Amino acid sequence: MEHDLLATSWTWAGDETIRDRVHAVGAAGFAGLSLSLDDLHEVRATTGFAELRRVLDGAGIVWVQLGPLDRWWTCTSRTDDDDADRGVVLEAAAALRAGQVIARADTSLPGASPLTMADDWTVLADQAATVGAQLVLEPEPWSNLPTIERAARFVAAAGHPNGGLLLDAMHALRGGSTLASIRQGVAPTTLAAVELSDGLLHTPSGMTLSEEAREARYLPGAGAWDLPGLVRTVRELGFDEPWGVEVRTPGHRAMPIGDALRTAAAATRAVLDAADAYGAPAAPAMPSSPAPTSAVDFEPPHPGPRGVTQPGSRRPAGRRDADTGTPA
Repeated sequence: MEHDLLATSWTWAGDETIRDRVHAVGAAGFAGLSLSLDDLHEVRATTGFAELRRVLDGAGIVWVQLGPLDRWWTCTSRTDDDDADRGVVLEAAAALRAGQVIARADTSLPGASPLTMADDWTVLADQAATVGAQLVLEPEPWSNLPTIERAARFVAAAGHPNGGLLLDAMHALRGGSTLASIRQGVAPTTLAAVELSDGLLHTPSGMTLSEEAREARYLPGAGAWDLPGLVRTVRELGFDEPWGVEVRTPGHRAMPIGDALRTAAAATRAVLDAADAYGAPAAPAMPSSPAPTSAVDFEPPHPGPRGVTQPGSRRPAGRRDADTGTPA
């Protein structure tokens, strides 16, 4: 099966221009992307949103997410900058034909009571609807809505038809959720977005949960989580496309952006293929034919006297080390 992938803002972050990065996203096979507030402010102050929409069209980008918005509820810590962010996101959503606007839960300590946020959620959902975008809530384990199940109850209780829920694999699993609790505790009508990354069995020693989310989001399939099982679970809840990809490790960021995006896309498609194949008949036996030399059997060419490679062999080119402490 073919799947639409969406590169989250961390996955396609880089020092290149936004135009170059957008084209790299499209060239790697992604059909969507998330634009961060920093990117939105930069575009508004320079080329403008109409030009960015032309760039997105040229790169084949059809799914657009914006955000996340912070402090969208009434609170003493809300500033003029927060209101300005809100205005820029809504302006950009209209100009870019964005499908979703992401909003965070309250990560301050102590956080606001979710009950006091419901009216503000309704107001923001109305505003997003006027520009053609769905409002989607992203819960985090260190927020006042620390689990996907509690966030689902908040969205369901608010009852706004334009409100939805984002299920981030790392946030959900580190928040203590299981595939069974997600299946039972998330109303199908609330689930609007899914982001895939992989992780270790436990948060690395010396890291907080938020630090792990910023520095240890591994390629899908490269960690210890049952991501194919998660994919099947959210499909049972009615979710289907696009699959968000959120990868962030020092090694991934050190790669050229094109290579990093192609690697992330290929890894995610392998996980989705595994989910597709679950319960399917076994693949037919391979035909009997000479097999190519495998990685296990490969014998590198040996240099002859004084470092000269033997005739008919070619010395493989070296690969750049990403300075991550592990072989490239």
